[in-house]
Amino acid sequence: MYKRIFLDYTYGLGRIYSREEIEKAKQSPSFEREYNLKYLGLIDNVFHTKDIESAIEKGRKYNPDIINGYAQKSMGIDPGFGSSAFGVVVTQFVDDQIQIMHAEEYQRPDFNQMLSIVLDDLYIRKFKKKIYNIFIDASNPSFIRALKIGIGESEEYEPLVERARKMKSDISNYMQVIPVSFSSEHKAMLGNCKMLLEKDGGYIAFNPKFDKLITSLS
Repeated sequence: MYKRIFLDYTYGLGRIYSREEIEKAKQSPSFEREYNLKYLGLIDNVFHTKDIESAIEKGRKYNPDIINGYAQKSMGIDPGFGSSAFGVVVTQFVDDQIQIMHAEEYQRPDFNQMLSIVLDDLYIRKFKKKIYNIFIDASNPSFIRALKIGIGESEEYEPLVERARKMKSDISNYMQVIPVSFSSEHKAMLGNCKMLLEKDGGYIAFNPKFDKLITSLS
């Protein structure tokens, strides 16, 4: 019934994307996937269907709307602005499983709106300030500083990052909001995620309600 048409970013260059926007987008490790028609090929080569299905089955056994106040929690943020989506994931560690408690992407995000969602809606109201670490792409220092100020942490984080690097110590000993260079660490992050999905039957569980997350992995 349908004719499938593949249009990479070049068809929108000068129309829906400016050259400046594309050059900025190329700094992201997801550029080839999101702009250059390599989305499915990349994902299929990384995550196996059986591992995703296993994580979904585990996810049916917990309710992401019921928060365990004693479980260790982490938040991951990919702060896209402009033409990119803004992604937020929150996990909790229960019974040797990493349970996905929140996974959402926000289209055409506004800076203040996203700060309110991350701080007020999620960090304060839903998770009652029980999130231990917040990992965020280091390429957006303005949002990192705003987030640190919002939780009462020093916004001058660069010296602490450098100190942790020189001492080869865990940066979480110095701060709660942790900048991570997605551009240089994305391969290690992807490899770690693959290991957690596969090893010993998998340690990750995501409830079927997180359909966008499941689609992105499939």
